[in-house]
Amino acid sequence: MAEKPTETTGLLSNSASHWNTRVENPYKDEPKHMTWGRRIARSLSKYKWYYPNRDVRAEYEKNLAKTDEEKTRALDFVEVVPPSLDMAWSYFEHITLPRYLVNHKSDKDQFERAQPGRFDVETRLYPVWGTPESELADFGIGVGIYFYMLRVLAVIMLIAGLIHFPMYEYFSSTDYTPPGEDDSFFLKSSAVCAETEWAACPNCTKKDWLMSYPSTLEGFASTSSDGDSEPLTFIKVNDCEIGYMETLPAYIAFIFIVISITLLRKWSRDKEKEIDDAEQTAQDYSVCVMNPPKDARDPEEWREFFVKNFEDCQIACCTIAVDNEELVRALSQRRDYLLQLEMLTPCDIKFNKNNLKEMAEVALPLSLYKWMTAYYNGKQLYKAIVELDKKIEDLSHFSHDCTSVFLSFETEATQQAVLEAFSTRNCSKFCCGKHALPKNLRFRGKHLLNIVEPAEPDSVRWQDLDETRLQKACQLFTTTILTIAVIGFGGYAILVARRQSPWLAAMTVSFLSKASPYAVYYIMEIESHRSEGSKAASQFTKMSLIRWMYTAIITSCIEPFIFTLQEGENYLIYGIYYIFFSELMFIPLYACMDTGNLYRHYYGPRAPSQKMMNLNFQGTAYELSERYTDMTKFLFFTFYYAAIFPSGFLWTA
Repeated sequence: MAEKPTETTGLLSNSASHWNTRVENPYKDEPKHMTWGRRIARSLSKYKWYYPNRDVRAEYEKNLAKTDEEKTRALDFVEVVPPSLDMAWSYFEHITLPRYLVNHKSDKDQFERAQPGRFDVETRLYPVWGTPESELADFGIGVGIYFYMLRVLAVIMLIAGLIHFPMYEYFSSTDYTPPGEDDSFFLKSSAVCAETEWAACPNCTKKDWLMSYPSTLEGFASTSSDGDSEPLTFIKVNDCEIGYMETLPAYIAFIFIVISITLLRKWSRDKEKEIDDAEQTAQDYSVCVMNPPKDARDPEEWREFFVKNFEDCQIACCTIAVDNEELVRALSQRRDYLLQLEMLTPCDIKFNKNNLKEMAEVALPLSLYKWMTAYYNGKQLYKAIVELDKKIEDLSHFSHDCTSVFLSFETEATQQAVLEAFSTRNCSKFCCGKHALPKNLRFRGKHLLNIVEPAEPDSVRWQDLDETRLQKACQLFTTTILTIAVIGFGGYAILVARRQSPWLAAMTVSFLSKASPYAVYYIMEIESHRSEGSKAASQFTKMSLIRWMYTAIITSCIEPFIFTLQEGENYLIYGIYYIFFSELMFIPLYACMDTGNLYRHYYGPRAPSQKMMNLNFQGTAYELSERYTDMTKFLFFTFYYAAIFPSGFLWTA
């Protein structure tokens, strides 16, 4: 076990006062318990092309190894501690990545999650293959339920695929169609029909075929007129037949899937409620006043109102949310500019936030990438910070309106009593107005309060609490139009790719499907939501719609109807096969690509300070809503084409 360091902030500090931080890894990790990335970095850090600060750091560590008197003389003039690459990897493994407490008294790991940065007890990284599914809930209720649903849905799709086995046999038999050109099981077990013939159609006209979208004359033919008789018209028809008994497995599979997903949905809701009830959080003791008077900014007034009207009511905390969104954004922007200026400070100069003008003058020039992406240089950052300081000073003198009030009680019983007392039905409020509640429950004797249970404190979006319903409706209308535009742009790209080849179309679908969440992230910046849950729901809806349109609906809309069962790679079923193959090849490869490796192995070793180096050792961000839409995309695609491509159930499983 490692001895506790003298300075616990040594991994993050750039200050010369922290020179006594331990040089060796303070967590005493054994190489076998390190990530492979850290092991590779250790072997490469001896080369200057990989770790440019190698010599500077080695000299600093050499001075640290001296006696106290010699060390003091050697480090008296050191203002900036040279960054340590191994300490940055310690930051990554002990702060960024989750770890569990090691219990040596038990032969079996208990996987109790450790707090980030603990070094007083032994911790280890969660094993990729050895972590039980029951322990995944430690990363959040949604994460645990997601992995359970993923496994259960895989089993459901596999069983549904096996139920369709008689259909596979029939589609691949000569009773349905003669042997085709392709011997692939997935194409032979689909509804591809190789038996076609030309049939007379006296009432068919060329105009009928050209008026439909998308139009094609591939299945239309006519004889030339000899002057005395009308030309004869013919259309290409499929001679493949399928009866009720052959499609019976599809009906059975459909009933099985509906029942299974219904039970799974009920289980997930019960499980979520069970986990939520088992964990006592601030939400279980709190209420939110959605419509307080604009001038009700005194917490003492709210405390007196509830204490007076509810027996044994003790308020632990009262938070008044005011309409100061502009001020909060200005403060956040100033902090961002300050960090950018610090990152431009040369490595041999200690950043002084009390003398920003001097820091701007010595700031390093922008890299080509930052210059091309319109980043501010040092002088521009200083000017922007000065302007923000003036704006913050002016905004801080304003009297902001109250938008919401959050109250936390000492007991859960009090919270339930308050929610019950103010749970008048909407019709009662509409008919009786303020008289729907007794006078003592009306704030200031006249205000009828709308009180609900709030989201968790870390889920509340404090900057979005002041938007009106009209503003939110306008924002939703704008984001809906932008979402439709994204669908239209992607649909046109798929159409152009489909005209070139079905493989290119399938790759385009996969690329757009994976890129669409980034477009949605930018679109969601327009919307205001009171909680992260509300934002995630809106984000999930938009992502699902876009991905469903790309993979299933647009694919069928750009193909003429007569191409549905045709044999050949230029027709619909072959396109479906290519999309399945592309998705199952492209999505796992993308998931395995960790773009953070570029930052950890290239930008990190070249960072001028420990703080900037640690910033390059962040984990890859993920959104649960994006993962769920990826799951529903496969389900929707499979169900949409289940009648003509039943083996899709096996692909999805």
